[in-house]
Amino acid sequence: MILRYLFWGWYAVGLILMLSFKVPDFLHFSNGLFLVFFAIYALQLELVNQNQFQNKKGLRGSKTYAIAIRAVLIGLVTYILEAVGTRTGYPFGSYYYSNTLSIFGERVPFAIGFAWVGVMSSAILLSTSTTNWIRALQVGFWALLLDLVLDPVAFARGFWMWEGKGIYAGVPWENFAAWFGTAYLLSFLYPLRKTGVKPKAESGRLYQGMLLMFGILAVKEGLMIPFIISLIGVAVAEGVLWFDRGEQTQRI
Repeated sequence: MILRYLFWGWYAVGLILMLSFKVPDFLHFSNGLFLVFFAIYALQLELVNQNQFQNKKGLRGSKTYAIAIRAVLIGLVTYILEAVGTRTGYPFGSYYYSNTLSIFGERVPFAIGFAWVGVMSSAILLSTSTTNWIRALQVGFWALLLDLVLDPVAFARGFWMWEGKGIYAGVPWENFAAWFGTAYLLSFLYPLRKTGVKPKAESGRLYQGMLLMFGILAVKEGLMIPFIISLIGVAVAEGVLWFDRGEQTQRI
């Protein structure tokens, strides 16, 4: 899987640059591209998992098409939410984007829609419930946990700016409620499907990698609570992966 190496290579170089140097202005587009790679990588893992469990009656193409349509829909819906949010303050709160994540200088970075696709796919693959309602809570939890680390760091580094004073590292409470609610509702677009050990493990590493990256950057910005939350999140995700491996072994 070439994309795996591209993503982790981009991840490593980007993290080193952000920790050691100031990323030059002419390379700001690389931040947005990283989110695009995140989304495509997560979608590829979703496809791998689907192909493990689909029947062999010629449905491969149609189901692949369904994944693409769902990703486009999620990207559009979340991009519209972000565009509305920057103009009205609803549902995330009052904020605006800098050009740090923009690829073409757009007011709301196109990469934000891709980021939501990556968050949703990785959260779906990590979730374990066989009922839509419980799985929705799990997906909302994974999205919220990531945002508790991501948002304070992104604010501190100027990816976007919050207007006014928030209750947590300058971020308003309604942002976290909106993250949970958005992920909760979008999870109903996904069919209930078991996740194989390998796709779940790799999606878990992807999710943990995102948490760790922002957790490490949180330390650089002097944000110790988000860093601690990132470590807790990594441990919780590892527990889910460990429990799932144990269940699979028992079935065998």
